[in-house]
Amino acid sequence: MNRHFNNKAVSQVIAALLLIAIAVAAAILLYVFSIGLLGSLGSGGGQQTKEQVILEAYNFHIGGTLEATFRNVGPSSVNLADADYFVNGVAATGGKPACPSVTPGGACAAPSLAFTVTSLVAGAAYAFKIVTPTGGVFSYSVIYGGAS
Repeated sequence: MNRHFNNKAVSQVIAALLLIAIAVAAAILLYVFSIGLLGSLGSGGGQQTKEQVILEAYNFHIGGTLEATFRNVGPSSVNLADADYFVNGVAATGGKPACPSVTPGGACAAPSLAFTVTSLVAGAAYAFKIVTPTGGVFSYSVIYGGAS
């Protein structure tokens, strides 16, 4: 008596169960990863808007000095004394304002920010940027030889 047992049916059921278990585990891992990623994206940010400084008035003299008045309109204090100032990508060489901490609603005057920039055209607009010690970047447009 030659009996031939066919075990194919049992192995197919086990294979199907293993595939289902693998698919469910992969779906759970993907769900956990996406919830963690979305949670970190939703909770991050917002720090950039704590510092808000506007340029109230300026007088950009021909020769490279810029007199400016800034106002803090944000909810936190801003250190303008230790900030870096740039016109057309060139850093200020002197005359930083003496405003170590401008409180919300407060103003700060920069008597004369000195720039050694060359080839500026009178009447042309140039980018004026402020980079605070905490990483806040403020960009304005100023006209060389003009005032506001």
